[in-house]
Amino acid sequence: MKFYIEIDAEICKGCRICIPECPKEVIELSEHFNTKGWQYADPVRNEDCIGCKKCAAVCPDVAIKIFKED
Repeated sequence: MKFYIEIDAEICKGCRICIPECPKEVIELSEHFNTKGWQYADPVRNEDCIGCKKCAAVCPDVAIKIFKED
């Protein structure tokens, strides 16, 4: 099974809580900023996602969604 992460850059405020939760180091802090001026989290290695949902579980802003590819 393949999974992937989507992070809503406009909701994410870059708290970085999700980054250490990912056992596969899929998420990093983006070099870019959203319209509110926050440097947001970015799934840079989606091909390594195992669908554990740890990142989504700890996100205080509910900015992360996990999807399963068919």
